[in-house]
Amino acid sequence: MEFAISIALSTLETVTIFVLIFVLFRYRKSYRFWAVAGLGIGLASWSLFIRMVLFMPTLDLIVQLIAMYIFLKFVYRIRWFYAMIMLFFAYGLYLLLQGMILLLIIYGTDYGINDYNDITTNPILILQLVSFLLGLGIAWMVKKKNWGFTFISSHRLQKESWTGVNRSILGSLIGIGMLIPVGVFAAVYGYNNAYSMIMFCIFFFWIYLLLLFFQKDYSE
Repeated sequence: MEFAISIALSTLETVTIFVLIFVLFRYRKSYRFWAVAGLGIGLASWSLFIRMVLFMPTLDLIVQLIAMYIFLKFVYRIRWFYAMIMLFFAYGLYLLLQGMILLLIIYGTDYGINDYNDITTNPILILQLVSFLLGLGIAWMVKKKNWGFTFISSHRLQKESWTGVNRSILGSLIGIGMLIPVGVFAAVYGYNNAYSMIMFCIFFFWIYLLLLFFQKDYSE
């Protein structure tokens, strides 16, 4: 039963990340949720195997990011640079939500997560449940307020021009991409202070990206 619940919640997390991607960047085409759900089930099964059999949660995250990136690029036909923007910005937001909840658990309660490899335990399942509900709540608010950026929806098939803004965006994306697996490593092995610092750095990059996106939206 725990395995079924874990796969269901992990699938919902994947769907939530793609909902954030579509809403934050005002994607106008078909969302293809059935395809996203299929991807989510495959990634959830992979997570169970790589974490509970091979005990390699960092590799799990890297493979998930690569799979989502390939999915965006080839299923939705989004150019590589814009696919990176959409994935890392939305995934970074979701990771920040999850990190905030995790830090509240670590420092605000007497409870903790002792084994990050066993993703069928109640603390992990609760963390996943609260995270995807918060993520969907943010997506609903962004959609209702008609927020989000338009520069990708109108230029997703065009070749990128390497302006100063685009170079700054690429540098920030690389920074987030390097910090995410390091953050997972710190959380898994109990380096709570290092994990807090990494979350702060990801937050800094995410805010910087937010400002760059506003600049790019108005310039294009």
